[in-house]
Amino acid sequence: MKIKAFILSLLSLLLINCSKDDESKLSSENKIISFKIVENGEEFNGVINQSTKTINITISDFDLPNSITPIIEISNDATISPSASTSQNFNQNVKYTVTAENGNEAVYNVIVNSSNNRITSFSITPNETTFFGVINDSNNTITIETIGLELNSTLIPEIEFSKNATISPNPLAEQDFSEDIEYTLTAQNGEQATYTVITNNTPLFEKKILSFQLNIEGEIFEGVIDHSALTIDIDTYKNPTNISPTILISEGATISPDSSEPQNFTNDIEYTVTAEDQSSNTYKVRTKWISFNSINSANNTIDLATKYYRNATPYIRTTNIDLTLPNSKIILENDMNSYELNYSNYNSRTNNNNLYTFFQIEFPPNVVTANNYKLKYMLDNKVKAISYFEIDILSENLPHIISSNQTNYSFNDTLILTGQNLVPGIRIAAHNVSIYQYNTSFLSVNSDRTELTLPLNVNHNMFPSWVGELSPYPTPVIIYYNDRYGESIIVDFN
Repeated sequence: MKIKAFILSLLSLLLINCSKDDESKLSSENKIISFKIVENGEEFNGVINQSTKTINITISDFDLPNSITPIIEISNDATISPSASTSQNFNQNVKYTVTAENGNEAVYNVIVNSSNNRITSFSITPNETTFFGVINDSNNTITIETIGLELNSTLIPEIEFSKNATISPNPLAEQDFSEDIEYTLTAQNGEQATYTVITNNTPLFEKKILSFQLNIEGEIFEGVIDHSALTIDIDTYKNPTNISPTILISEGATISPDSSEPQNFTNDIEYTVTAEDQSSNTYKVRTKWISFNSINSANNTIDLATKYYRNATPYIRTTNIDLTLPNSKIILENDMNSYELNYSNYNSRTNNNNLYTFFQIEFPPNVVTANNYKLKYMLDNKVKAISYFEIDILSENLPHIISSNQTNYSFNDTLILTGQNLVPGIRIAAHNVSIYQYNTSFLSVNSDRTELTLPLNVNHNMFPSWVGELSPYPTPVIIYYNDRYGESIIVDFN
């Protein structure tokens, strides 16, 4: 019996030792190695913290549905509960328990955060009419075109925005949408976006001139409208007299005088726009006629003279051409050639809100002979005026004055000009604002055309002392032949 009892004890010890050896061979690994969800064709991988047993997933650009089946990788020989094949609502935290082969457990907390912070719909309803905003997510603006908002601008908007985001100010609070309003959305992960709501309102009883145009000789000149000052400014280089404007006004409003009535827009013209409720606005149309008035050979005449030798320096008279402005210039141009002109002796005066200027121009040495040049006034590379007249320029065989025999002349003296290629014709721009013309009946030119002689014994009125005026007077003597003006020289007449 004692021997049997010993054998049974020995067998028991052997069985116990074998069981402990088997347990020591079981795995203790109970980790989630990777965790991801797939939605809208995108994969979102979880960031696993093995110390805190948390899995954080950030999604963007959409809201999660309430049922998603995750893709989970766990330790070998471990099990997970709930099953990875079971769909879950990750709009709330989900816990997973991983059990190792040896029975050790680890509990993971899955947290899905959204970075969505968008407004998806925005509308306001003044006067029982709903207006929806146009949402621009690239610059975070919401633009609403309304009618009649001025009657009721304090409203509670209807706003739809990203799931799990918050919004400030309270979307249920009234706002005055006559001003720009900002709304800040904070995503679940803390990211923020601020939207600006911009309302463009057309008053129900509007009384505005919306556009104003002058069609002059087939060219359209657009008015610049200032609704605060109730002014309309138009620049034109064509004659704005006897013009019927094209006017667009607010719907339901009327205008007086009627747009079909021709007006002289060299004067300020007033138009009154009356709304349906009989309230009105009166706009003042101010037209600036920018023009080249004349070109001539002397500073004491306003007659139009358009034929010149290339070495002439004619005078230009203008209205509202301001060459003191930056980036302003005068251009001589035809369909083949274009030249920027130098100018000198610039003078200006202001009268009745118009600027009148007067200056001399120089034709460039390389100008090509042509009879169809026009002047252009350019400002910031935009054409502001074009001359109504054409200029005829001759660049070959130029008469050239080198000198005069005296600098001071009295009646009965002889004026002698020396030069090259001189022609038998001059004009003298006298002190009395008269132009005295002399041709072969009065003067002579030698055979090699280097000397022109004029006896000053015909018109004593050219001399200021003869008529009791102050003398001497600086007097231009100008080459003039076959209706063409050329070079000039200044001498004193007594």
